[in-house]
Amino acid sequence: MKSTPLLLALLLSSPLAAVAEPGPALYRVFAEQPAAADCIEVDIDLAHGETPEALPGALRYPLRGKEIAEGWSWPEGVSSDPDYFRYKYLPLASESEDRRSYEAEDMVGEPQTMTERWRYDYFLAFANFAAFIDAADDDAALVLALPADADPARLALRAEACLTQPATRESTTFWKATHAKPVDLTLKKRYLVGELKAVHAVALDDGRRLATLQARPIPPAVHKESDHD
Repeated sequence: MKSTPLLLALLLSSPLAAVAEPGPALYRVFAEQPAAADCIEVDIDLAHGETPEALPGALRYPLRGKEIAEGWSWPEGVSSDPDYFRYKYLPLASESEDRRSYEAEDMVGEPQTMTERWRYDYFLAFANFAAFIDAADDDAALVLALPADADPARLALRAEACLTQPATRESTTFWKATHAKPVDLTLKKRYLVGELKAVHAVALDDGRRLATLQARPIPPAVHKESDHD
C-alpha cells in the first residue's frame, strides 16, 4: 500500500467512537509517514490472542505473559536494577503469505519441496499498563464492567491510544526449513507504539460502546514495578 497525506488524513479524521482502523493498515501508514500525538482506535485481535473471560457483569482480558522483550524496548542507559519488560502488547492482527517453492534436501537422498512463508504479526505496544490493572491480580487483567443485558459472545474489544515517537517498531526472526517442517519462515513483528488511553467493549452488530476501562493514575510504588509472569 502506498501511503499519502490524504490517506493519513482520512484514517485519522473518523470519530473514535465510531471507527476502528485495521492494525496492519495503520502500521503501514505510520511507518511511511511517521507521526506522534495522533490518537487511534484499533480492534484487539481476539482470534490470534487471548480469549476474554466472561464473568457475571464483567469481562476480563489477561495481560499475563504479554511482555515485550525486543531490543528497542529495553531501557536506555545503565541502571542497578534495569527493567527489560517495560512494555506490554495487545495483538492487532496476524497475516501470512506463501512465496516461492523450491526443491532441497535437508536429509541426504530425500528431496523435498520447501516453501518460503512470510508472517506478519501486528501489536499495540504500551508502557502504561499499570494504569489499567490491579497490582494484586496475578493475571494482570483488563477488567471491564458490563451492563446487565450485554452478551459477552457478541462483543469486540477496542484499544484507544495516542502514538508516541517513533510510532512504529519492527523485528525480524527467521527459521530455516527442515525435513520435519519444510517451511522457510520469516516472522515480522510490527508494533504501533503509544500510550494506552482506554479499552472499550463494543457491540459487534453496530459498534456501540457498551463498556469502557479508562486509564487511572499510577501510584508511584506500582509505577516502579513490573509483572514478569
